[in-house]
Order: sequence, then C-alpha cells, then structure tokens
Amino acid sequence: MKSLERSFVIIKPDGTVRRRIGALVIKALLERGYRVRAFKEMRVTRRLAEMHYAVHSEKPFFSWLVDFITSAPVLVLIFQAENVIQGIRDALGSTFVQKAEPSTLRGKYGIWAGVNIAHASDASETASEEIRLWTSEGGVVESDDAGSNALDYIERYAVGDTDFTMEIRSIVRDAIEERDTSETILESLTDLLRKDANGIENQEIEALARVIHEFVLEEIEKQ
Repeated sequence: MKSLERSFVIIKPDGTVRRRIGALVIKALLERGYRVRAFKEMRVTRRLAEMHYAVHSEKPFFSWLVDFITSAPVLVLIFQAENVIQGIRDALGSTFVQKAEPSTLRGKYGIWAGVNIAHASDASETASEEIRLWTSEGGVVESDDAGSNALDYIERYAVGDTDFTMEIRSIVRDAIEERDTSETILESLTDLLRKDANGIENQEIEALARVIHEFVLEEIEKQ
C-alpha cells in the first residue's frame, strides 16, 4: 500500500478575489478524492511572503511575487492522499498559463503567465517545509473540520456561471501586444475583478488590479 502524502496549496489572490473561480478550483481537487486537512482564508504578511518565496529572493521578479500574494486574501489548504502532490500539479497544469492545456485548471481559469490562480508543492520535502512555515508563521491549523469548511465554501461560491477569465486575459494580452500603458487597463481590470468579489474589500480588489497592471507594464518593458 502506498503511503499518504500531503500537499500544500495556495489559491492566490487572483483566484480568491474571483470567488467562484477559487471555489471551482477547490471543488475540482476534491473531486479527485483528496482529503482536506487544513482550510483557511487569510491575508499574507510581507514577512511570510518573503519567507515563502525565499528561493527566488535574488531574482528580479521577487518583489512582484511578494506584492502579488500580499495584495488581497488567499485560501490556504493542505491536502492528503496517495500521490496527491503530482496529482494536484497535473490538475493545475503548466505554471505558465499560456502553456497550460485548456482542460487544466490554469488553462481554464489562469490569467497570464505567473498570474496563475494557485501554488502547489512540487515535492514531499517542499510540502513539509511549506506546511511547517505556514503553520508556524501563518497560523494555518490542521483540523478534522477542514473538509466541511472547504465544502461550505464551495456551496457558497461555486454557483451560477460568473466567469470573466477570458475578458481579463484579453485585456492583459491586448495591452501587452499593443504596448498599451494607459490607466484604462487598470480601470478595466478593477471593474472585472469586482464583479465576483463577494466579501472582498474594495481596497484589496484595487491592490490586486494594480499588481496585475504592474505585471503588464513590466512585460511591455521587456519587449
């Protein structure tokens, strides 16, 4: 019998602010038979973000990663099952949204490049380190009611047909291709993100839109 693994997953701000999208991602993972051992919606401190992304600290995009994950709430989950680490990574698809298969979760709901709805552990050692960090520094707690809390979240938000993924992708893609640095892009992103952000503070929606807009501007500068 294969031993059980645990995987650490973050539904990033672009998934959490879009309430239905975040709920659908969790629902899809649960439907694969994975057990939820921890479930928490939280704001990430810069200290925790910097520790989480420490492996990228010398890279030019480190500051943006920290700004991104601290811009608005995230959902933190610990899943447990056989082969759960690779299974979740397969379900999510390529880290780079444009390379993700359309049938994967990032292919369906990711926005662009690394604005990709979720983080998931890439190995058992990484999962153990991430779980240790987020339980000690982020207050994440494993509990027997985590699964029911996740199901409650899905029941609350995975309803209707709200999904502005393609509209947001088009705004980002067109802005990069047309080298459009106008504030209109930021306004459009804010308006679309606000449409399914039940319970999210307006300042958090605006912060997330600004971080995505900053990404667009950086992509334009690279051209």
